[in-house]
Amino acid sequence: MLFCGGQSTMLHISEYILWVALPVLQSAMGYRMWTRQLYRDYPLFFAYTVEQLLRFIALFYCYHWSSRGAYSQAYFGLNAVEAVLQLGVISELFFHTFRRYAGITHLASALLRWAAVILLLIAVLLAALTSSSDSDLVLAAFFAMERSLQIVQGGLLFLLFVLTSALGLRWRQPSFGIALGFGIFTSVNLAAYSLRVQFGMTGHEILSFISSAGYNCAVLVWLVSLYAREPTLRKLSPHIPTWDLESWNQALLNLLRR
Repeated sequence: MLFCGGQSTMLHISEYILWVALPVLQSAMGYRMWTRQLYRDYPLFFAYTVEQLLRFIALFYCYHWSSRGAYSQAYFGLNAVEAVLQLGVISELFFHTFRRYAGITHLASALLRWAAVILLLIAVLLAALTSSSDSDLVLAAFFAMERSLQIVQGGLLFLLFVLTSALGLRWRQPSFGIALGFGIFTSVNLAAYSLRVQFGMTGHEILSFISSAGYNCAVLVWLVSLYAREPTLRKLSPHIPTWDLESWNQALLNLLRR
């Protein structure tokens, strides 16, 4: 979510409602993961959910009972922790998607590492070439860094969806919901941060609200995927039959053993 600055009354109230609604929704997510023991299958996503609850408590306290400087420091520090966990969750999704096929898992891991490096280089290059309208150099650097992170996350999620579809793999219901939710708020944030870098404080209020709304939508997707009763697997593409995939996996394993 975008950093909270000066806002008009209506947008401030609307964003505040979205902000306060988050711990309720994420508490329900954490409870569901705990009761279904999904924290064992998705430990990083569970850690991310807990971190978001702790993040709300810390920022809510600083926002109401501490100084603006303390709020800013807490926000920037927690964003760094959040970024690490988000990338960890995406790696976790790769593992869950390909874990039935050890050979393909090795190939996907290599693709994930190379894609992360390439996307990071692209993001750094874009950050270096983009001029900002912000008079505050610290905020300008922060929003450029956040946009770079969204580029990396969006690219990795795109790679995950492409590989899954191309190989005709089936999604586990929680994995699909988690990936879809991350895809939603990453896309919204990327657009919001890109506009924020270009226009500075102009339009900051509405962009901040859109970013918050996008994240709440992602949380709702996660909540629905965790509470949905249907345990069936979802298939994105029927192009490649299972026996072909097994053959490819075995061929990759034989190649790796050489």
